[in-house]
Amino acid sequence: MDEHLTLDMEDRRILSKYPIGRAYIEYYDKIGGKAFGYNDGMPVEILDRVDNEFGGVVGLYHECIRQGKSWEELLDTDGAWEEIPKE
Repeated sequence: MDEHLTLDMEDRRILSKYPIGRAYIEYYDKIGGKAFGYNDGMPVEILDRVDNEFGGVVGLYHECIRQGKSWEELLDTDGAWEEIPKE
């Protein structure tokens, strides 16, 4: 778990209003680490896998919890893809 990343009570209150936020809180509590986020520089293979294999980010978090892996491990990536600026 990233020791620099913390979810305080206010973060949890805000996140718990949304299904994806609740899934992330559960993921954070059981696996730890930063949230998964779509961005413009993400490889298409990762995007397709998250959407098609896991049914989106909520499903990704649930599968990570089931397997006891971070999303980086599950997707076999370091998550450090470069964001491509929008033109």
